[in-house]
Amino acid sequence: MTNPSEDLVLDADGIPILTDLVRENETSESTKQSLTDEVSPDELAGLLLNNETFRQRLDEIAAELTQTVRQQIEQALRPTLEEAVSLALDDSNTASYEAVRKQLESALPDILARTLQD
Repeated sequence: MTNPSEDLVLDADGIPILTDLVRENETSESTKQSLTDEVSPDELAGLLLNNETFRQRLDEIAAELTQTVRQQIEQALRPTLEEAVSLALDDSNTASYEAVRKQLESALPDILARTLQD
């Protein structure tokens, strides 16, 4: 992909000089119409999907959307999950409590050894 700044004509201060001016009689609608007359929607989609800049922006949007959805799910489920965990672990007679206690007992020597080494 070529760098767009390579094709720019710059003045002495490094400011780009406009070379492709749009005249009053040229509208964006006529430009859009000629583009759609030349390229089918499938071809246009293919061109966009093969464009690296477009793909990068699409990836950014997908990442932002994924993060937003994950945060919304976490916020919606947090109160219910906290209550379920509390109910399961607060009762010292449950199997969950016993499993956690056994795991802590078996891990305690290793945790102490690592702590003392640090």
